[in-house]
Amino acid sequence: MICPNCGREISDSVIRCPGCSARIHGFRRRSEVNLPEQPEIRVRRRVQPVPARTRADNEVAADYSEARADAARVRSMQGKKSGAREKTERKARLETPDEAAKRQIEARRHQMPAELQHARENSNELRYVRRPGRPVKKKVDAKPAVSNPPLVRKSHKRLLFAVRIVLLILFFILAYGSYMLFFTEDGQRLMAEWGWSVARTDAYITLGKQLMEASYDERAAEVLEIALEREPRNVDALLYLAQVYTKLNREDDAVKIYESLIHDIAPQHPSAYRALIGIYQKRGYHSEALDLMKLASQQTLESSQEFDIMLRSYTPRPPMFSHPEGRYNEEIDVTISIPEGEIVYYTTDGTDPSESGQIYTAGTKIHLKEGKLTVKAIGFTENGMPSEQIVANYTVIIPTPAAPKSNYASGTYKNAPKVSLRPGDEDEKKNRQIVAIYYTLDGRQATPESTLYNPDEPIQLPVGDSVLRAVSVDKNGKVSYEMKVTYKVQGNLKRMFNSDNDSFKNMTLYKTTYSTFTRAWGAPLSYETLPEDRWYDAKMETFEAVYDWGTAWFAAKTDTKNPVLVRLDTSNGRMTAPRSTSVGMSASQIMEKFRDLGHPALDEYGNRLLYNWNSAGVQFGTYRREADGTYVIHYYDPVDEKQTIFVELSYYLDEDMGTVNRIVWRRYEAGRL
Repeated sequence: MICPNCGREISDSVIRCPGCSARIHGFRRRSEVNLPEQPEIRVRRRVQPVPARTRADNEVAADYSEARADAARVRSMQGKKSGAREKTERKARLETPDEAAKRQIEARRHQMPAELQHARENSNELRYVRRPGRPVKKKVDAKPAVSNPPLVRKSHKRLLFAVRIVLLILFFILAYGSYMLFFTEDGQRLMAEWGWSVARTDAYITLGKQLMEASYDERAAEVLEIALEREPRNVDALLYLAQVYTKLNREDDAVKIYESLIHDIAPQHPSAYRALIGIYQKRGYHSEALDLMKLASQQTLESSQEFDIMLRSYTPRPPMFSHPEGRYNEEIDVTISIPEGEIVYYTTDGTDPSESGQIYTAGTKIHLKEGKLTVKAIGFTENGMPSEQIVANYTVIIPTPAAPKSNYASGTYKNAPKVSLRPGDEDEKKNRQIVAIYYTLDGRQATPESTLYNPDEPIQLPVGDSVLRAVSVDKNGKVSYEMKVTYKVQGNLKRMFNSDNDSFKNMTLYKTTYSTFTRAWGAPLSYETLPEDRWYDAKMETFEAVYDWGTAWFAAKTDTKNPVLVRLDTSNGRMTAPRSTSVGMSASQIMEKFRDLGHPALDEYGNRLLYNWNSAGVQFGTYRREADGTYVIHYYDPVDEKQTIFVELSYYLDEDMGTVNRIVWRRYEAGRL
């Protein structure tokens, strides 16, 4: 038999190779195992040549045996020493008995003759060896055997098998640990506790929740902040962090989180509304809490009923209007009911009563006139809790009354009739709404500022043409349509004042010269130039002649030495005024000379219009009271067609006697004296 390890031919009965100490698996001859005979195959194989055993080899073997015996003796002697001393010596020497024996053999080998060592190292002879009957193997070169193989060589198969088992166990442990860490909630939580960045965000959120429930609030805040750094819009992390901030007395930070959730991140999440409402109620922000409940009722569809119930139980009872909103055809007075324990604020301009409203006093009437009006009201409890705001839109449309009617229709009459006025509606109920009738007789439009009609004193029409215009006013102040009736009363009608025909005797404005005037009335007491702002015209130098009976003004057209008369202010009874009037006559005597349509007085002082040509306001006569209590009769007439130059004739009456004490006759430009 051949040793499969070193190639040495050994006996068939040995178990270990005497050369390399390798365990020999039993190879039996074919004859011993009753195998069929096969032709003997001889394999030529290169094997390590085994040199002939020489004397030197025998000496080396003897030395090896002697060295092992010495090592055994040393080991037996060391057994008698103390344990501590043995350990100390072994640490110092760092050699085992086998190593010592090998060292001695190597030392002796180096003492071998050079010829013997050269022969052992360069021996490459080939031998034919006989192998047991088994399948033919390829011809291989056997590894050269060492000169001196180790005495004992252990197999590593068991060790490798054990290492493989250990590695396999470690692999399964690592795989199971990785699965438990990365794919289970507890594993993720552990990685979050350790601060591993591979942990998921939800693991940090779960850890933060557990820490919060265990009252480790500061640590919970740190963990949840880490989660928000990864996912800034994570709703659960924001809610838990806001709760932790509330427990840490950081309510302002919690409010900011809740507001961001409500207005931006998760407006439909009810938890943020509940928490923020609680904070507002705790702080006493009742109005904000109420507004938030309304918003939550609209935004959170699933929890809207919850917030509706909360809103009804939390909101104070609102005030009530006495009149429902809508359209009305008359002015109304609206009152507001005040719930018990509340203060009511209201506005009538549509603004928010909680900001700009005025306090409502019980029983106060809000008068609504014609038009559209929005009334708002809101109640507040003693602690500032607002009620629901109520709003009412009112539209008051008052029908326009019918135009008044007169008992005389338009036409021509021989005798001046007395005209009576009445409400013009056929409905008696609507007629009872009329409180006043106003009229004019000179053609001007009738307004509530015109003459008030007295039913007990009918209107006396004057001789000539008259235009009666009248309107009615109901209790709501609504002005009716206008009535207009034209009358012509036959008879002698005095002429209106006319500047071309009506003048002082022997005098004409803007024609009588200064020299002519002084020849008739003498030289004045003084004759001076007036200031420019009192001139008749900006380009005409004006002079004033002063007499003991009054003054006369003269304006120079071209020749300053002979100006013309433009104004006369006289109290001289010897002067004859237009239509043979003069100083000392009574007011009635004067008015009889000119047209008087008999218009009623406009006020309590007796001011009235004598006439007004064609309602133009440029040719008219008046009787009116001055500021000092005296009365004056004025007549005006335009000179040119453009109506820029007028002639005035005024009679000033004495306060006590009622007679004329002064007459003013002048020509002037509109806009100047």
